Amino acid sequence: MRSVRLLAAAVLLSAATPVAAATNQVLLSEILGSWQGDDDVQFVELVVAVDGATEVSGASLTFASTGTGDRRSFQFVADVTNGAAGRRILLATAHGAQVMGIVPDFILPSGLLPPRTGRVCYQIPDLLGGTSVVDCLAYGGFTGSNGSFGAPLAIGPDDRSLERVSASGTNRVDWQGRLSPTPANNASAIVTLATLCGDGTVDAGEECDGVPPRDATCASLGFARGKLACTQCHVDASGCIACGNGTINGKEQCDGGDLGGRSCADLGFTGGALACSAHCRLDTSTCDPTFFVPGGGPPRPECLATWQVTNAGQRPGGDGKAAVRQRCRDGDAGCDGDATAGTCTFSVAVCFDHDDARLGACQPSAIARWELLGQTASPDLVAAVAALGPSAVDGGSVTFQPPLDASERCTPPVALVVPVRGKLALRTRTTAASGLRDADVLRLVCAP
Repeated sequence: MRSVRLLAAAVLLSAATPVAAATNQVLLSEILGSWQGDDDVQFVELVVAVDGATEVSGASLTFASTGTGDRRSFQFVADVTNGAAGRRILLATAHGAQVMGIVPDFILPSGLLPPRTGRVCYQIPDLLGGTSVVDCLAYGGFTGSNGSFGAPLAIGPDDRSLERVSASGTNRVDWQGRLSPTPANNASAIVTLATLCGDGTVDAGEECDGVPPRDATCASLGFARGKLACTQCHVDASGCIACGNGTINGKEQCDGGDLGGRSCADLGFTGGALACSAHCRLDTSTCDPTFFVPGGGPPRPECLATWQVTNAGQRPGGDGKAAVRQRCRDGDAGCDGDATAGTCTFSVAVCFDHDDARLGACQPSAIARWELLGQTASPDLVAAVAALGPSAVDGGSVTFQPPLDASERCTPPVALVVPVRGKLALRTRTTAASGLRDADVLRLVCAP
C-alpha cells in the first residue's frame, strides 16, 4: 500500500510547476486525529514525490474545523534532510510521539488538527508574497469550501487514520480509512499502531464493533429510513435515506413541507401551489400554466424584458429554467387557444422590469425603447407594447416618450397563430434609458 501511495503522489505532482524551491513537490499522505479515545494522539504525514524536495522551510499546514474563518496554521521553520522520492515528513503531537514510539520530524502543537470533522491543507509561499495551496484533505462532513479537491471525505480520522491511495485530486477518490495507522518519519523509521477494532468489544474511541449500537437507527440520526452498519468500528449511515424526514438534506430540492422557502413565483410562474415529490424533487405541476420566459440574454440586463407564456405542458421544473422554444400540440387546450384544426394559437405577453427571483443579477431600469427585429407578422404585439405608455411606433420599433419608469408592467396576452408544422421566431431588443440592452428570443412551434 505504501508503494501505491508513493506512485500516486509522484503522478499527481509530476506536471507541477515549481513556485518556491521544490516545496510544491510534497503531498499529504496520512493523517490521524485521535487514537483509542485520546484526541491528543495525532499526526500528519507528508510524502516527497520528486528527488531533492527537501526545502519545506516557509511552507505551512493550515487547519480548519468549520470553514467559517477558524483557520489555524503551523509553519515549517526548517528543511528536512532526506529528499528522496517516497521519503516521509512526520509531524506529531508530543503525546502522540510518546504513544507511537517514534521521533517526529516536527512537533505538532496540540489542538490544531480537528480530530473528527475538518480540513488540513499544505501550502507554500508564492512569488507575490502570498501562499499557494498544493494539497487539501477535508473530512467528516466538513462544511466549508474545499476548492478543487471536491466534496469532503465522509469519514473522519478518529481511531483510524486517513491514508492516500491514489492521486486524482479528488478527496473521495484519493483517500480511505486505515484501521492500523503507519506513521513514518524522514529517517524512514516506521511504526504500526495495532487496532482493537474487531475484538467484539466497543473499546475507547470506537462507536461500535461488528454491529451498530442497539439504540441507534437511521431515524434516530435524523434520516427517514434505511439500515445502519458498523464499518471500521464506526457507525456507518451510508445505507440511510434522508428523503422523507421533512427536512432538506444533501442534494434534495425539498422534503415534505420543507420547500426551502421557495414558491411557484420564485420559479417563474404567475402563481399556484408548489409541491414536493416522493423523491424530494420540487413538483411544479400545480403551479399556474402561465410563466415568465427570460429570453436568454446576458444576466445583467436580462430582466429588462421577459416573455409571459401560457403552456401547461412545458412548465419550468424545479430549477426554474424556462425554455425559449415553446412547443404546443394542435388541439392541446393547455397551450392552444383556438378550436381550429391546423393551427396553434399561443398566448404571449411582454413584461418589462419583472421582479424575478431567478434573475438576481439584474436591476430594473427605465425602459426607453423596444424593437421587434425582422418580424412584421405581429402588429398586435407591437401595438400592445406601445399601449404601455406614451410612445412613437415605427414599424416594429416602439420608443417611449418619456421612458417608462422602472416599475413592473406587462402587456395583455396577445394571440399569436402558428400553423401546424410551422414555427414563429420572435426576436426583440429592449433598451434602457441608461443605454443597457436586453436581447431576447422566443420560438413558438406548432406540432400536429
